[in-house]
Amino acid sequence: MNTRTRSNSLAIMALMTALIFVLQFVTVPLGAITVSLAMVPVSVTAVALGPAGGLAAGAIWGLASLLKALLGSSGMTSILFNMSPLATALLCFFPRILDGVLVGLLYKGFRKLTNPLISGSLVGFLSAFFNTLFFMSGIVLLFGQTAYLQKMMAGRNVLAFILSIIAGNALFEMLVAAGVTGPVVATLSKAHLIKGKNKEM
Repeated sequence: MNTRTRSNSLAIMALMTALIFVLQFVTVPLGAITVSLAMVPVSVTAVALGPAGGLAAGAIWGLASLLKALLGSSGMTSILFNMSPLATALLCFFPRILDGVLVGLLYKGFRKLTNPLISGSLVGFLSAFFNTLFFMSGIVLLFGQTAYLQKMMAGRNVLAFILSIIAGNALFEMLVAAGVTGPVVATLSKAHLIKGKNKEM
């Protein structure tokens, strides 16, 4: 890695880190629901810097999520933190780290098949999907036997519970993340800040 490449990588990492913290604490109102875009800078980092960058960005996202829970401003995660700080820390970090790594790996495949706009949109959509899937699965695994979660599940099985979450706010997050991530990735590609060759748009 030459000096210019290293400098670009550090600049991307620094900017995306700042955005992760900002977007973790800011939600976007969309009619009757709110949408979080914290997964977008994680996806962009994973695309620009590969799976290792996605791992680092995912860990930073986990830290921001845990900090929000500590401050008591994270709704359900804050409640879970009061029940078990260790389990909540695992819940904050592992799904987000796995999300970042998978996005980095998937983009390597997508970029060989299509242009940066489409491949970026795909990983943006999948990042939001993976976040919901892994996070809710983690909640069920770590807190499934608690009275709090049993009340939330309301007698539904695990699959029905997770699908109900995905069909709610998560679906809008997936669509918004795809719509934002695709153009950002395309712009970075034109600026030659993304590794590897992509098909022209």
